[in-house]
Parts: sequence; C-alpha cells; structure tokens
Amino acid sequence: MANSTIAASAFVLTFDGGKDGKGNPILLTKAFRNIKPAASYGALLAIAGKLAPLQQHPLVSVERNDTSEITA
Repeated sequence: MANSTIAASAFVLTFDGGKDGKGNPILLTKAFRNIKPAASYGALLAIAGKLAPLQQHPLVSVERNDTSEITA
C-alpha cells in the first residue's frame, strides 16, 4: 500500500492587477514557501486576511500548494 507525506508546502496569494490594453485581466501572485506542513487552512486564510490590506492590489484568491512524497 502506498503512503504519502507532505514534503513541501507553499502559500500563494493572487491579486487583481487590473486589465491590459486588450481588456484581459492581469493576475499578480506572491508565493511564500517553506510553510509548515501542519499549518491549517484556517490559519493560512487568517494570515491572508492580515496580509491583503497591506498590498497595493485587491486579493483575488488564496491557494496552498503541497508537494507530497509517495512511498511504498
């Protein structure tokens, strides 16, 4: 049976950078790497809520990207 363990985690904030000359949305991202694998989704969302007002652009989304190690 295969098992997985989170090896690395990143916290990504996406911001609305406006629109380009053709009217397409511009999305800006900020990634925070080396997030503790045990960090809860609620804690990350709370941190995003604290960081968002400090940014120049409005927050669009919050993501957590995990990389897992699969072992037998």
